[in-house]
Amino acid sequence: MWFLGMDVGTGGTPRRIVNAAGRLMGTASSAHAPFRAEHPGWAEQDPEDWWRAAQEAIRGAIAAAPEPKEPIAAIALTGQMHGAVMLDENGAVLRPSLIWCDNADPARVRLAYRAHRL
Repeated sequence: MWFLGMDVGTGGTPRRIVNAAGRLMGTASSAHAPFRAEHPGWAEQDPEDWWRAAQEAIRGAIAAAPEPKEPIAAIALTGQMHGAVMLDENGAVLRPSLIWCDNADPARVRLAYRAHRL
């Protein structure tokens, strides 16, 4: 039985697979686009790019693990501190995420909410 650990960070998404004894079985990482700062204080990232990096790193960690492969029994997930991901009623991403290091005027957040009728 194996366990998958994931960390969606500001600069990348590492993945590790360990066995029940805690031995590292496979590891991989995938970078994602750096955060955008279109104006002073802004910090945004694309959640779809996090998803792409997560899938890529998971496939890489599984490929790096030795044969015979075992089922993944559990997944542990961590992420970068605070981030607002706005979704529509179908779960689709509406706009780039406002991430933890965004320190723009709170009026900007209100504008984002109004623009998407939230």
